[in-house]
Amino acid sequence: MSAQLQDFGRFLTNKRVFATIIVFIILALLFSFEINAWRKFDWSLFVANARYVSLLRAVTAVAIIHVGFLLRAVRWSVLLRPLKAVPAARLIGPTFVGFTGLALLGRPGELIRPYLISRKEGLSISSQLAALTLERIFDTASAVVLILTTILLSPTTRTLPHAEEFRRGALMLLGLMTVLTIIVLLFAKRGEKFDWVLKGILSPLPAGLAKKAAEIAGTFSADLNLIRDAKSLAQIVVLSISIWFLVGLAYFETIHAFGNLWCMSLGDAFLLMGFSLLGSLVQLPGGGTPQLIVVAALIQVFGVSAELSVSCGMLAWLTIYMAPVPLGVALLHHEHSSLRALVRSSTRPSVA
Repeated sequence: MSAQLQDFGRFLTNKRVFATIIVFIILALLFSFEINAWRKFDWSLFVANARYVSLLRAVTAVAIIHVGFLLRAVRWSVLLRPLKAVPAARLIGPTFVGFTGLALLGRPGELIRPYLISRKEGLSISSQLAALTLERIFDTASAVVLILTTILLSPTTRTLPHAEEFRRGALMLLGLMTVLTIIVLLFAKRGEKFDWVLKGILSPLPAGLAKKAAEIAGTFSADLNLIRDAKSLAQIVVLSISIWFLVGLAYFETIHAFGNLWCMSLGDAFLLMGFSLLGSLVQLPGGGTPQLIVVAALIQVFGVSAELSVSCGMLAWLTIYMAPVPLGVALLHHEHSSLRALVRSSTRPSVA
């Protein structure tokens, strides 16, 4: 189990390095246009914006995000159905702790949730990594569908600058996700057919390393086959769409916590969610990168003042990215554990 976790951790590290370069290039381009605006930043106006935030709207956004985490536990329960009947209630704790780790530690915290569920339910870690992979695919596809629908149908979004570029980008991403989904499903259903392809790819490697890699790929392929019937697929699709609709709704409540942003529509909130997803490709500790992109998008795309954009970005950081932290920390305290201890345990060679 340890070797599979370490391999998955290395995969995430390589992915993070590549994504970091891409996102930082985008950030540099976005903020290069804002130098003059930041030079004229009015701190008194920033304080005034922060002072008159609607607490009810902010709390509503946090509550909506919490409902989304409950739906995530239900979805993971559906994914585990072919392996073991696990009530969704048993997965709520690991879900909150896992997302707390992701918020506070960045990508290293990604391993916490599958590790906790594996240990708690007596399931293989490879099966939980497969569930995490499928979850990410459905998350990305659902978010892209909602954002694309927003761009195509929302009257206010269609009038924004670069709306046509957004539409083309969303369509390309949707096409890429479709291809990726097909490949993953084929790998899950017909993994043995790709065995000869994998052997050919791995042939230049030393025999021992190639054999080990093939074994891991074979196990992962079998574990990916978690969706066995149309009912489960339909449930996962509905849950995934619902989860990301709630995230968009949380963004809507967050931006409407500021009286000066009441003109922004639900479609605008979904587009803003899309910008934050771009930043979440690099889940640095504290979730700062998505907020920087949200602030830049509010200024450049929606024409919001720098002071109000920063206030909104900071509130979104609290209501959306940090939402699971209080409950997650409380659960860790109850279990007399810590996030760093869980990360160390999940990758320690002695883990069986």
